[in-house]
Formats: sequence, structure tokens, C-alpha cells
Amino acid sequence: MSRKAIIGLIRAAALSGALFLAVAAIPIVGGAAMLFAPAPILIFAIGRLSPNLRSTIAVLLAAALVSVAAGVGAGVTYAVSFGLATILMCYMLERCYSFELIVLITAGAMLIAGTATALVVSGSPDAMLTAIQQSLKAGMIRGQEFYKTLGMDAGLPPDTQATAIDIFIRLSPALAAIAGAATVMLNLAVFWRWVGKKRMPYDLFGELPKWTTPEWLVWVLLAAGFAFQGFKYLIPIKPIETIAMDAFICVAAIYFCQGIAIMSFYFRMLAMPAAARAAIYLITCVQPVLAVLVCLAGVLDMWVDFRRLKPPSQEAGNFNDLL
Repeated sequence: MSRKAIIGLIRAAALSGALFLAVAAIPIVGGAAMLFAPAPILIFAIGRLSPNLRSTIAVLLAAALVSVAAGVGAGVTYAVSFGLATILMCYMLERCYSFELIVLITAGAMLIAGTATALVVSGSPDAMLTAIQQSLKAGMIRGQEFYKTLGMDAGLPPDTQATAIDIFIRLSPALAAIAGAATVMLNLAVFWRWVGKKRMPYDLFGELPKWTTPEWLVWVLLAAGFAFQGFKYLIPIKPIETIAMDAFICVAAIYFCQGIAIMSFYFRMLAMPAAARAAIYLITCVQPVLAVLVCLAGVLDMWVDFRRLKPPSQEAGNFNDLL
């Protein structure tokens, strides 16, 4: 490597490590900053000479810096999460993979690697669940103390706390998968907006306002929903019920993205200002009822075709003509 490349390598690794450590240094804002830890290395490596070697060395250096600053455990956590994601994204971007495939493979690898590491550290699944429960209880206690300092009584009865913790643990695989996918998407978006259009030989995102899910995915959604209800009420088998519920939530999140794409399509047609779009997207993500409606729109788009993307069919009924 040239001197300039070495300086860029050190800068990218240090910035990536700093973003990862921000979660412990800056409340709330640090958690958001941590999600962008892969971006500096992606910007440094992709589209340059020996990109995979660059990304791998930068990730190892960043993990070493995190280990020095916060301990070996933090360095390992960085390596099996954001470090692994960075290397995989770099590899697949250099081979012109679609963004859907990059998100799917990277988020899945992060979930598997994180779970395996947690099992190795804890020693057994029961010990891992116990550690998660204790962490959640401690987090709820800290949250209650924080609200008390603001003069608000946010205390919950022990039964309610136990129920909330149990639900969160059962949903944790789906939540972790969705968080991983969102992290990959954010970093791909930052990379693409910063330098991707200049360095990449293909259009990574294409026309996102016209993005759609495969039609067969609706059957996965229906099957997961029926399996969840069946194993919950008819044949109560807790593990299968939990797997079906997590699968349903993951697929529903994909249809939520299609609903967002529908919104984006009409925002572009109406030439809505970027600030207004961002505000509406934020409200949609945090408002549960609105989020459910957007997800439902994504599911119904298969039949209603809100954006008129499908070619007209002579054999179809008149339902679309009435809309």
C-alpha cells in the first residue's frame, strides 16, 4: 500500500471503532451513531485497488483499537457484528450483488455469528437466556430511575415486567434480524450517496419507489401467520409458535418496506419537499397503527397494484379499472 492508502486505512479503522464505541459514551445519539460503523471502511475500500484486503485489514485494525479502548470483549463484539458485516458487504458490492441479496446475506450472517458468540461466551442456551433476562431487568430499572428523575412514575408491577421480558425474549430473533437488515441498508445508503455512484459499475438501488417483493412471499406471510395462530391456540407447542411468530414479523417488515416504497412513489409524483418526506417517514416508523396500515398496503399491492407497475391484463377483472 502507498503512504496515502495507509493513512486512509488508519483513519477509516479509527472512525469505525469510534462510531462503535459511541454507544457507551453518548446516550441515545451514540446508539444511532454506532449503526454507521461499517460506512467509513466501505467508503475507504470499495472501488479501490484490492478492496477485500483493504476492508479485512481495516476491520482487524478497528477491532484491535476497540479492544484497547474498551476491552477484548468489546473488540470481539465489533468483529462478529459490524466487522463481519463490513467484509461481507465489501465482497458482495465488488461482485455487483443486488442490494436485496446483500441485506439478506449480511443480516443473516450477523444474526448467526452473534448468536453463536453469545452461546460460546455464556456456555449454554439457558445461561444465555438468563443473561438476557438480567440485562433486560437492569435496563428496565435504569429506565424507571430515569423517569423518576423527571418527576414521572413509570413503575411497573412485577407480573407486567415479567410478561414484557418474556415477550421481548421471544421476539428477539426477529428484532435482531430486522435491526441487522436496517443497519446494512443504512450503511449501503451512506456509501452509495457518498461515493457509490462514482465508483460502482451498476445501479445498486435502482428505482426504489418502484421496488416490490416477490409474489411468492405472501404465501410465506400467510403460512407463518396461520402456523403462529395454530400452535398458539390449537396445538400449543411453544418453540414452534415462537419460530412462526418471528418469521411472521420478519416477513411483515419486508412488506412494510414495500409500503414505504409506495409512499415514496406518490411523494415523488407530488414533488413533496424532502423535509416533509423525512417527517412522514419518521412518524410512520414510530406510530404503530400507521405502520400496520403501511404494511397492509404493501401486502395488498400484490392485487391492487397501487403504482400501476404491472402491464394491463385482458383476462383480469374490472377491479383495477375502478380505482
